[in-house]
Amino acid sequence: MKHTFNILLVVGCFLSIAIATFVVSVKPAGTSASPTAQDETTLPPSLPPLDANTPDQPASSGIPRNLQLHTHIPDRPSHEVSQYTVKRGDSLWSIAQQFDLQPETILWGNEKLNGAAGILKIGDILKILPVDGVLHTVQDGDTLEMLKELHGTPPEEIFEFFGNDFDLTQSPKLTIGQQIIIPNGYSPIFWSEANAPGAAQTVSSGGYSGDLPNLGTGAFVWPLAPPYTLTQEYWGGHPALDIDTYFRQPIFASDSGTVVFSGWDDTGYGNMIIIDHGNGYQTYYSHNEANLIGVGQTVVKGQQIAESGSTGNSTGEHLDFRMLYNGAFLNPLGYLP
Repeated sequence: MKHTFNILLVVGCFLSIAIATFVVSVKPAGTSASPTAQDETTLPPSLPPLDANTPDQPASSGIPRNLQLHTHIPDRPSHEVSQYTVKRGDSLWSIAQQFDLQPETILWGNEKLNGAAGILKIGDILKILPVDGVLHTVQDGDTLEMLKELHGTPPEEIFEFFGNDFDLTQSPKLTIGQQIIIPNGYSPIFWSEANAPGAAQTVSSGGYSGDLPNLGTGAFVWPLAPPYTLTQEYWGGHPALDIDTYFRQPIFASDSGTVVFSGWDDTGYGNMIIIDHGNGYQTYYSHNEANLIGVGQTVVKGQQIAESGSTGNSTGEHLDFRMLYNGAFLNPLGYLP
């Protein structure tokens, strides 16, 4: 009996060891074994700083355009014409940027702008189209086919554009005075911004009519001290640069030449100076608070010629700077350092 008890005791010890080993070797579902001493802890990659894609740049590395990183498009109906009230410092270009449109669309959406230089005035209400194109007022005899000839947009695209509220189950009917959105359409630019301001005045209104010596170097400098902030770029209805200024900021001759006009421009440019450089080039400086040089005077590149302002048709202090070669407009950005 004692011998049997000893055998059972030994067997029980072996069973206890086996069960303990089994429990230790089996891990619950969803758990992981402890890492060994040789395992290295893996850390998640750190995120880049928020400004990693926008490194600091020196002030001279570019020309600010007075634009935000992301264009803010104000809330407005997606297919209807909305309204905008002109504020201080606005231009057709800056308004177009706010609504993600081409500046021509602001011009073509407001017939009152045609034929008037710098017509924008603080408080004016402009029509804003929902897409790039033209706002056409129906005249007697107009048809969708005629609108295609005028503005280049297929009749079916005009007819099916939701903002025009045509009954798509009926043949299109146009009513005199009805305003129709021409999506992706275009029109000629009649705005006198596209004409050379004061060109006719150079002789008829006290302008210079003597000999013009070739004084220009052909290498132009900015007419203002840096930094340069553009409030309106060169485009079809505004063949000039509008450069932001503070009141009475010094304005300099972009190249050497002869002053062929210095005075008040009646077409909207206020106090204006025209310099003929004698080599086919002319430069224009408009909306000045004060002109500091007179007709017939010769100037050298970099000489102060005026103080900036907001005279004439202007919504804020800036310089309207233009370049012409043999009477044709040039984009100044292609000629400035």
